[in-house]
Amino acid sequence: MTDDDPIALDAYETMADAYSERVGHAPFNAFLERPATRSLLPDCEGERVLDAGCGPGVTTEELSEAGADVVGLDVSPRMLGHARERAGGCVVRADLGSPLPFPDDRFDGVHSSLAFHYVRDWSALFAELARVLDPGGWLVCSVQHPYADFERVGKDYFAAERIEETWDGFGGPVEVPFFRRPMGALLNGLLGAGFRFEQFEETEPTEQFREAVPETYERVSKEPTFLTVRARLDG
Repeated sequence: MTDDDPIALDAYETMADAYSERVGHAPFNAFLERPATRSLLPDCEGERVLDAGCGPGVTTEELSEAGADVVGLDVSPRMLGHARERAGGCVVRADLGSPLPFPDDRFDGVHSSLAFHYVRDWSALFAELARVLDPGGWLVCSVQHPYADFERVGKDYFAAERIEETWDGFGGPVEVPFFRRPMGALLNGLLGAGFRFEQFEETEPTEQFREAVPETYERVSKEPTFLTVRARLDG
């Protein structure tokens, strides 16, 4: 694999079956990140929505059930297979680190859950999301919290660092690479692409999280884990 290839493709191909089976009730996904991200979604009925980095299609299915005309996009063929089984509809294989295979103004909204940190060039990514959105279109996304990543694995907060972590919760152990950046890379990157911010959330665990992993609840209650954002493209 070269530096230009999708850095986490091999990892997600390896984890795809276990990830699809477990992510719906994995505490950090189901009871921490996803509730916070869902809380920022606008009314999606009748909206054309891109689920960017859809993985096995958990949110793709929810968006469809909410009445959206949704397209799921992911770089992992095995993940897309699960998304197709779970959500039906349209799924597209593409890399968020490359130009997106859609015309200008194709969507009313973009949802993305914990996918951006696998992309090296955020300026190009945010410009592509702006291109495929209608003027006034919305973006709801979650990322790993920049401070939490730095505290856990970072060496230079202000650098864009390529990091690898070992995951053992989805059929692992699997080495999962990603890019760690300062918070300004997200905020200034979106502003530079023409987005304006509507809401931020630094995730706090739900009661379901406490019940599922009480030994982790106190720590996660006192430090950030994920950052969720709703932004809108200037029209």
